[in-house]
Amino acid sequence: MAFFGTLLDCDLVTFKRIMLVRPLSRCGWGYMWAPLAINLEYIAAYIEKDVEAISIVNQEFHDTDIEEALDEFKPDFVGVTMSATEHESGLKACRAAKKRGITTAVGGFNPTALPDYYLEFPEVDMVMCGESEGTMKDLVTSGKPEGIAGISYREGGKPDGKVIHNAQRVPIHDLDSLPFPARHLRLGTECDQWLKSGLRHMDQVHTSRGCWGKCTFCCEPSMSHSIQRYRQPKPVFEEIKQIYELHNREPLFILIGDPHFMGEADKTEELCDLLIKEGMDIHFTAMVRADTIAKNPRVVAKMVKAGVIGYCMGLESPNIKDLKGTKKGISNKIQAQGVRELRKNHAIAGGTFVMGLPGQTEADLLTFPEYARKLGMINAAFAVATPQAGTEFYTDMDPLIHQRDWTFYDQMHSVFNHENFPGDHLERLLAHNLGRFYAPDIFIDDMIESQYRTDKGRKITTSSMMKYLNDRLRFITTVGAVYRPEDGPEYGKIFLRAQANPFTRKRTKNIGISNMMEISAFLKVFGNQKIQATMHDNGKPFITYVLKFSKDKFEYIDATRTPHKDATLELDVDLNLMKIAKVSKMKAVMSLVGPILKRGQALVLCRLVLAGLANHIAVAKSNRVAGPMTLPKEYAETGMTMSGWGNEKYLKSLKGPAQLAAEDELMRRKR
Repeated sequence: MAFFGTLLDCDLVTFKRIMLVRPLSRCGWGYMWAPLAINLEYIAAYIEKDVEAISIVNQEFHDTDIEEALDEFKPDFVGVTMSATEHESGLKACRAAKKRGITTAVGGFNPTALPDYYLEFPEVDMVMCGESEGTMKDLVTSGKPEGIAGISYREGGKPDGKVIHNAQRVPIHDLDSLPFPARHLRLGTECDQWLKSGLRHMDQVHTSRGCWGKCTFCCEPSMSHSIQRYRQPKPVFEEIKQIYELHNREPLFILIGDPHFMGEADKTEELCDLLIKEGMDIHFTAMVRADTIAKNPRVVAKMVKAGVIGYCMGLESPNIKDLKGTKKGISNKIQAQGVRELRKNHAIAGGTFVMGLPGQTEADLLTFPEYARKLGMINAAFAVATPQAGTEFYTDMDPLIHQRDWTFYDQMHSVFNHENFPGDHLERLLAHNLGRFYAPDIFIDDMIESQYRTDKGRKITTSSMMKYLNDRLRFITTVGAVYRPEDGPEYGKIFLRAQANPFTRKRTKNIGISNMMEISAFLKVFGNQKIQATMHDNGKPFITYVLKFSKDKFEYIDATRTPHKDATLELDVDLNLMKIAKVSKMKAVMSLVGPILKRGQALVLCRLVLAGLANHIAVAKSNRVAGPMTLPKEYAETGMTMSGWGNEKYLKSLKGPAQLAAEDELMRRKR
């Protein structure tokens, strides 16, 4: 295939073998689930009948090297989608294509915002701005970019050629005119990788494009001009049924990829009616605005009944100044109403907060997890304020930006100079706030709501609780290694140290863990005991977890920086073992059991094992459904918000990661 420069000299050249690439990403909260290349699947479906062959390489799931993929498929055109964090990996794919004389194009949020910048790279022949279905269709038939709306390129295809920006392409108004995404072109493990760990199949669907919000830090206003377009409910429903069949009608999780799923609540309600009637085993997670949730309680109830159980609301900040400065258009009252409606329906009330906006201080940011917990949230994400190209925030912050490496624009690294957060201070606060929010009582909340949704409010069994806690622990211990591999253990320690707070003990005691967990047989055998697990780093304790039992009650869970003196079973966990990638199970077990034997607590350990076995046998023998949870009335009404949680005295007492680390060192020296 000739280079792009020669294509412009031809009367008619058509592209027949198309490869679309989604490069490896480092996309912030994407570490929880690497996204599918649904945008490329839409493009592929739109042009599939116009070309001889088309291939989608999603490098998040496809382990074939890009050069091998190119040599095997032999495309004459390669299109690469990229956001900021995929900049380097995306250009690498383009370079590999150019080495083989293949025409290249890039698209996505970053190239759309910076077409001139991307055309400075010799491996990029053209930039596709905005939605690219129609752009690609025109290009594969014409073979050259001249006159095609939505394309920027260099005149003559030469590195020193004049940059030509064709007319903007008008966004597709009738989204139902688009064919369903070409999911049949998936080559990697998109459909089955989660099954290895017993999880649900996963997929993605879109019911609309764009968002009518005007948030200054969001890419959508520049991409969609704050206009939201919608599909009709019935075609969306038919696509969801197709996805269900693709995954063999097995338990499925679907991410609704809309920036705002409830943009038109009546359409959302109609879709939910169809889903409820069909009764497929699908769980959905959606991104929504808090104001829309607050205004539509009837629709929220239907959404949860239809399987839309996970919600991510952009709450951003408890401070009105921040909400006004980012043009969020919501208030504290709206935030509280949104969370309350979700909790009332036993949904997973989640949301995001932005850390590091201009004018924010450490004292401000330390209140964020406390505010989220007081609202009753079950999931909370704390993102570093990141000026993405094309946003109003980027224009405002541009003079202060010190980091121009796009791979760090992942909402977890500080990229501009902030008057109150030098160096990696903000990034450490992010780890601290995550730990502060995700204290053990939040996990109890999550389990309770899950039991209401999935098991009619019955008590959870010990085996189900252990599985849940194991999944959560696995998630927590891998977060740091994934997004910050160079110092994951250090940030993990910040996360764990921050979990010590007075409300975990108060809330778990008032909720009554025995009220939500089937544990009676365990308690009869184990009796009055207190288990204490202390985390150490190089012999220095920094966080202790305590579980208190009596003969008829699981009394409480505590997360504290001061170990209890009356523990009957003490576990010492060495953080250094977590730093070792391949530590034998025997060594890990002995590191726990050895100190127990030295303290003479072997009998209590045996009793713990026997109690767990007795409870398992009792549940299995009875072969009956667990009884209903008997939670206090206050829990159903307020989620057991504690007195003093948000008062000024308490908030002023909050300490950041540096101060907590200094206090730990002082305590160690005193010991």
